[in-house]
Amino acid sequence: MMRFTLRQEPPLRLAADALVPERLAGRSRGEIERLPLAIGNRPSMLGDWFRVSGEAEATLAIEGPCRRLDRIGAGMGSGSRIVVEGDAGAYLGLGLRGGAIEVAGNAGFGAATDMQSGVIRIAGNAGDGVGGALPGAAGGMSDGAVIIGGRAGAAAGARLRRGLIAVVGDVGEGCGAGMLAGTIVGGGTIARGAGAAMRRGTIVALGRAPHIGACFADCGVHDLVVLRLLARELDRLGVEALAARIGSLRRFMGDGAVSGRGEMFIVG
Repeated sequence: MMRFTLRQEPPLRLAADALVPERLAGRSRGEIERLPLAIGNRPSMLGDWFRVSGEAEATLAIEGPCRRLDRIGAGMGSGSRIVVEGDAGAYLGLGLRGGAIEVAGNAGFGAATDMQSGVIRIAGNAGDGVGGALPGAAGGMSDGAVIIGGRAGAAAGARLRRGLIAVVGDVGEGCGAGMLAGTIVGGGTIARGAGAAMRRGTIVALGRAPHIGACFADCGVHDLVVLRLLARELDRLGVEALAARIGSLRRFMGDGAVSGRGEMFIVG
């Protein structure tokens, strides 16, 4: 495993696009240290910021004060794995095409933006815009799974196209706004605006019941097979704390304001 240790916390945002196992394969340590990295709007080299140790393999580790380290794992393909031993900056897993990213701390804005496949695990909290869309794009995350052990900020899963976002803690305002498909599970409180203008997709609120929009229709309490399958998938992904809480839930359909056929499940 190759390890990248930050020499010091960057004074500006540092783009870490180059730190992807498949882009490092076959390169010597000297070649890796000379790879370009952007610090703010200025060019620099990887070796200016990182001490490099180990051999290039399918797994790499990043350690140090990484809260200003952006775009970790951007565009990474299947078969690769990145372990961040601390916090991560903005746009974690941007356009991820496969593989796995594990963050021991918190992640900044826009984790899993335009994600296409793979698994992202964030042990702490995630900022706003999890699983969101690039500016001007019709939809956001299109497949894969994002597991957040803490809470998620506003607009989690906004314009979600497919895939699963599971949050053990609270979820901020606008969760699943404009959803096209996919699934969002929140274990804590889900703030106002959940599912606004959603067309399809599923939101499961396992904590305190969120505010339900006026254009959602109450369909009663159900014990559906699809919920059991969701619980099985959460269990497979290691989120047993959420899987164990899925049972008979009250179902709402909407958002009727956009002729949507999405669904929101709440406890009670």
